[in-house]
Amino acid sequence: MAVAEMEPAVIEGKNSGSPQHRGPGPDAPFSLTQLSFWDRITLWVLTAAAAVLSLWNLTGAPSYQDDEGTYTAQAFAVHSGSLAPYTYWYDHPPLGWIQIAALNWLPTMLGLGDGTAIGATRYVIAAFFVASAVLLYMVARRLKVRIPFAALTTVIFILSPLSLVLGRQIYLDNIGVPWLLLAFYLALSSRDALWHHVCAGICFAVAVLSKETLAIFGPALLMALTYRPRWSNRSFSVVGFLTVGGLILAFYPLSALLRNELFSGSNHVSLQDALSYQFLERSGSGRIFEAGSSRAELLAGWLYFDKYLIAAGLVAAALCLLRKQARVLTVAILSFAIPIVLGQGYLPAMYIIGVIPFLALALGTGVDIAWSGLEKYVRTRPSLRRPLRAAFVAVLCSSLVLMSVPQWFEQDRDLLTAENNANWRQTLSWVQDNISREDVVLAPYSMWYDLNSSGWNDSWTMIATEKPDLDKQFETAHPDGWQEIDWIIVGPSVTANIDSLGLNRAASALQHSTTVRTFGEWSIRRVEAPVRPQANER
Repeated sequence: MAVAEMEPAVIEGKNSGSPQHRGPGPDAPFSLTQLSFWDRITLWVLTAAAAVLSLWNLTGAPSYQDDEGTYTAQAFAVHSGSLAPYTYWYDHPPLGWIQIAALNWLPTMLGLGDGTAIGATRYVIAAFFVASAVLLYMVARRLKVRIPFAALTTVIFILSPLSLVLGRQIYLDNIGVPWLLLAFYLALSSRDALWHHVCAGICFAVAVLSKETLAIFGPALLMALTYRPRWSNRSFSVVGFLTVGGLILAFYPLSALLRNELFSGSNHVSLQDALSYQFLERSGSGRIFEAGSSRAELLAGWLYFDKYLIAAGLVAAALCLLRKQARVLTVAILSFAIPIVLGQGYLPAMYIIGVIPFLALALGTGVDIAWSGLEKYVRTRPSLRRPLRAAFVAVLCSSLVLMSVPQWFEQDRDLLTAENNANWRQTLSWVQDNISREDVVLAPYSMWYDLNSSGWNDSWTMIATEKPDLDKQFETAHPDGWQEIDWIIVGPSVTANIDSLGLNRAASALQHSTTVRTFGEWSIRRVEAPVRPQANER
């Protein structure tokens, strides 16, 4: 496969006795309707590899996070006809967890995920991870990357510890990335078909409505639209992309308008207030070069998981400038990096998810560009062809070994074998078996839905830790405040969240509680002497 694909195409002349080259050459357009034999085989192998790696020990590692529990609870709320179990305040567009809700019934029905809702929902995310891996190969082939290097692109994506750790967690970014890659695949189509660009606009809008930070890749996608074999339909393509994509994006503010929640007002949430909080009021992460800032620590965390992919991807992004179509990757990575380097606003930990496929694409494309340069050079020196090719392959393989051993091997092995959620499960079981369904409990979001659905079935009796302070409905349900809370479940991130979000009621409940049972980093604490209202006051 490698030799056949990496050789230049041979065109059979009219009087030529040499056979025509089998399979597509580097310049052959990629199309799913006319896949070569090697493309088919490669796609099947990569799909199987991505599925195995994403599903292996899926509920064992990494640890369940509060954001995962939030989106799991919101997805299950969609089944009952609402956008969230509590007041939906426009923190994110709801399309991401609506897509989860469309699929999470299947693993739940099959009993996957160790019988927990959050575990079952991870199986939905695994499907999106596999879709991203397949689409990554397809985009690489649309960029005219040779089959071996396009396969290398996907292998890097599915083996990178950074990609594998974040790619199996329930984050909205993982929902939006396949739609973003599909938009690029359609925009890079070699066909002169207007509907490809219209569909690219639809897919990009869906990606942004799944996770709004993916809008940062808009300039690169618009650039991809300009790479057409002919310019006769340039205006129609760009207008079609912008118009249809814009109309779909407009559904979000339109839905807020129809609910009378577009603009700020008394006694209701609004999209205006949510945007004001996200962009103006939310505490920032500091500057990237500021020692001890959240932004610097976040970058250090990303580099800890995979410094090789980030560093090599940035170098390869510069190399991509040498090939016209590949410049969209440079623009995509640059657009992603600017807010990190120059900004000082809030930077979420999962922001990196959006650029991981483009870093892998830049690496695969950069290797392909280097191979093309080598081929061009050896045409003038045929005697050096074999030794230079062998040297290129040796350097490439050595680089991959240095990337994968020890960092990739050690971290991927831990991810595929560790049991990081054993204490979480023990805590869940103890609460289910020992706490009355009449008691008021504060639980972190990572555990909230599984507890609430085990008999409480009341979001103001089994309460997410943040809601006593962040949802005004708590005051209606519990006029005596934190003193009506009977139990508080403390996980690894609870204390940090209480401090960073200024959760005064949760802090008071924690301060007046004593530990009843501990499972590793998890503890169940009884709030001391809560003042209960009389029965007729409830």
